This record gives sequence, C-alpha cells and structure tokens, in this order.
Amino acid sequence: DSCYVRYASNFIHGTGRIDGEIMETLWVPLNIISPSTRGMGTLHCKEVLDYQMNDCNFMKMICISKS
Repeated sequence: DSCYVRYASNFIHGTGRIDGEIMETLWVPLNIISPSTRGMGTLHCKEVLDYQMNDCNFMKMICISKS
C-alpha cells in the first residue's frame, strides 16, 4: 500500500492523468485504410499508418474550440 501512495501519478506533483482509451478513437480511421496497407511493405505500411494518425491528431487539434 505504501508503494501506491509513493508512485501513483495521482499523488506526484506535476503529473497529469491520461485517457487510457485514446487509442480507441483512432480505430475507425485506421480500419478504413487498413485494407489498402495489406499489400504494402513493412516500412511503407508504417509510414501510411503514421501519416493517418498524425492527420487524426492534427484534425483534433484544429477542431478544439477556445471557450
């Protein structure tokens, strides 16, 4: 129990919480393009998936409204 209090991010000053389900928000866009990556080489496949994930993150960033 003392380890939990010592190392849990809830009690460490300056740390934040993360959304453990954030990867699930990428599944739908990745499922759309995944059939096209089946015939690609490993490096090309990684590049295409990386591009798609970066695009998803960029779209999330520009859609955040200032309130």
